[in-house]
Amino acid sequence: MKANVNNKFLKDYECFNVIAKVEGQRHDSCYVFTAHYDHLGNLGKKVFYAGANDNASGTATIVTLAAHYAKNRPPFDMYVIAFSGEDANLRGSEFYAQHPIVPLEQIKYLFNIDMIGDNNPVQYCEVSDEGMHAYALFEKINKEKHYFEALNRGELAANSDHYSFAKRHVPCIFLENEKGDAFQYYHTIYDNYHTVRFDSYESVFRLVTEFVERY
Repeated sequence: MKANVNNKFLKDYECFNVIAKVEGQRHDSCYVFTAHYDHLGNLGKKVFYAGANDNASGTATIVTLAAHYAKNRPPFDMYVIAFSGEDANLRGSEFYAQHPIVPLEQIKYLFNIDMIGDNNPVQYCEVSDEGMHAYALFEKINKEKHYFEALNRGELAANSDHYSFAKRHVPCIFLENEKGDAFQYYHTIYDNYHTVRFDSYESVFRLVTEFVERY
């Protein structure tokens, strides 16, 4: 087999983070909801990675969280951030963490939502060291409401945008519904609206909003 590949290096290619704010009753602290909105893009002119689970599922969730708090004014400011460059070494979240629009010390808790378009009844998560003091509340809420059969907490890793904040001592949690029926398709062209699942969305939404209400 022979291959002839024409490529071009785009120096200083610009990406963008998208930030929205829902104004709360107080401004001395805030909650932050994040997801990455871009994916692997194109492979040539005919192959397109849609990224329905990874990570349209996450960006759709933070949009609905923004809509929820816009209708129900929260006690603290809510920031919703869609990052670029997650699949290129967390570039968008790294840039933001280095240039935050509010001090990182004011973040009460950050929720990074990535690949929840699946149907595993056990919800995977990672928690920063500073976020562990509140992890028991996540488990308590889940046990009371049975949103998931269990929360499976893994070791903190540089596998999504929460890590840019975790290493800077921000309380945060990473929510990813992995190893369900849709998981096998991530980072392939088959991660699309035919294979994405919606089972975990409502449970994640309710787990997050109830945590904010009770924290």
